[in-house]
Amino acid sequence: MGLIKDLYNKFFKSADPKEALNAHLITMETPRLILREHKPEDITRIHEISQCEGFDYYCLDGTREKAEEFIKEAKRTQKPDPKEGRRQNHMLAITMKDTGEVIGHTCLERVHYVDGADYEVNFFVDPACQNKGYGLEAILNLTHYAFETYDLKTITVTTRPDNKPSQHLIEKEGYTKIASITMDTVNGPEPRELFILQKATFYEKRAQDKRPILLSQVGNIPEDNKGPDNKGQEPKP
Repeated sequence: MGLIKDLYNKFFKSADPKEALNAHLITMETPRLILREHKPEDITRIHEISQCEGFDYYCLDGTREKAEEFIKEAKRTQKPDPKEGRRQNHMLAITMKDTGEVIGHTCLERVHYVDGADYEVNFFVDPACQNKGYGLEAILNLTHYAFETYDLKTITVTTRPDNKPSQHLIEKEGYTKIASITMDTVNGPEPRELFILQKATFYEKRAQDKRPILLSQVGNIPEDNKGPDNKGQEPKP
């Protein structure tokens, strides 16, 4: 009877709504980072980053109010849509693996720009931590997650029309521009360039990486190719 009771308790614990919600929470390890779900205590750090000179992200304006709304939305979208069984947004904090410091944010977001491309990826990184490839490492691992978890064939990304460094890096990663769109931002409607990436192209690019980007690549890269690359400006949404 003891064994049956234990199995009974484990079953109903796993069926508990709170336990079911936790089953959808995400933590990702990359070669240098941990991508984790946002927590209420991240508000102060997100607010701090949003006040940095040179910072730009469509839904943050440097006020604490917007940082609070940002984390509230991150918590809200941790629960899958009951109609689809998928999350609307996957909003993750970018943290340093060795210190746990929050240095930015990355997101896999449900969008409806073009048929057949249901998700886009975006991110921001503290300007003080840019030019080290952290943002690229985060967004590529989230892209890998999207392709593997949802069996997507394509994924999209957007950038400002005047952000040439971002567009150059996006195209280098195999994205193709398909449209000019208008995005709702904290400052009102703004123009964006829409790019799309094929799954096959993404993995072809990963086979060419000079240093580990996905955790599975660690240990498979020759020592003389492990130096940092992609030292240009981080792409901004």
